[in-house]
Amino acid sequence: GKADRLTNKISECQRELIKIQRKCGHQKKEIKFINLNEGVRWVCKDCKALIGWPTKLELENWSK
Repeated sequence: GKADRLTNKISECQRELIKIQRKCGHQKKEIKFINLNEGVRWVCKDCKALIGWPTKLELENWSK
């Protein structure tokens, strides 16, 4: 039904996003709050991949 088609499309989009993120060089990054579980992370501006944890100093500068 409709829910199955939508679920399949979501899965297809997730696979496509993973391919894009694997090919990306992550040249431009920014610090972003993800959610309460993930906290604050470095995120690629181009592919939106989570690429690392900011240092304490980077967090202090970001919060200002």
